[in-house]
Amino acid sequence: SISNNGAFGTMFTSPIINAPQVAILSMDAVRKHPYVIETPQGDFIGARLTGIIGQSFDHRAFDGAYSAAFLSRLKSIIETRHWSDDLTG
Repeated sequence: SISNNGAFGTMFTSPIINAPQVAILSMDAVRKHPYVIETPQGDFIGARLTGIIGQSFDHRAFDGAYSAAFLSRLKSIIETRHWSDDLTG
């Protein structure tokens, strides 16, 4: 399941798993943070929107490596997808 506590401005939450579920995804607020931006002219610090996505899971149900792989893939999709194409098309 998914817990969207970010609507309340939270920065990091750890939701509790409700049986019979074995995992829950936690999405927290997206805010501007200082971020190192790499350019051909060099690195500089600029503002970027960043957020935290976490996952609580039951180790008895599956190994943590699967959770880490899932979060890595989700991060890749969020960071590389051209969202403006989906929203304007």
